Amino acid sequence: MEMSAHHPILKRTGMVVLVVGLLDMAWMVYSFLNGLTSTLKFNVFAIVAGIFLLRGSLRAASAVRWLSTLGIAAIFVMILVTPFVQPWGLTLTQLRLHPVATVASNALALTYLGLLAWLCVQLGSAPVLNARAAAGRPLRNMRIPALVGVALSLTIAVSLFLFIGGETAKKAESLAAQKLGNSYRYHLNSLNIQTGNQGTSVSGVVTAWNESEIRQVPVRWSE
Repeated sequence: MEMSAHHPILKRTGMVVLVVGLLDMAWMVYSFLNGLTSTLKFNVFAIVAGIFLLRGSLRAASAVRWLSTLGIAAIFVMILVTPFVQPWGLTLTQLRLHPVATVASNALALTYLGLLAWLCVQLGSAPVLNARAAAGRPLRNMRIPALVGVALSLTIAVSLFLFIGGETAKKAESLAAQKLGNSYRYHLNSLNIQTGNQGTSVSGVVTAWNESEIRQVPVRWSE
């Protein structure tokens, strides 16, 4: 009886993961067809993992739990460090001018965090762990993916923090200011650097904001 107690858990989590993956895939297709930005979070991996979980795969359960633990740690750290990477003035302006979109974006991040936490609890429950032990599979130390997630997020955060104060970021913001003038404040949002036979090409997007609006300014130059 105990040996099969893990099957309902795997089926339940598999169905949730599969549905999330299908929804994310549908949103990706919709965004592509309508020229919107889509950030892939689960997508194909979730669909494949969901199918294997529905089939009762303990290996898939272990992989999803491991990655969910990593994701929780990474997202949690990014939530903590984001206020130090993006200017508070921009954050407050986003909240004031676009409260619904800002709240929805943060709510989505918290929803993913909650989903990952739920997966960790379900796939780390006693029936699943007992089934792994009975199958001769070793129990994984979840502190490892947690530390990996923290390390990855901190590395990205520190790199961004150093980068936004660098000369390249200042040049991008200066080019944006040449287009819109001094009535805006500027913050580098993204950057792409490509090096080829003809030299280095730099392109990016700078966020410009003031009391009444927020604009995304594309910039490009060669070095």
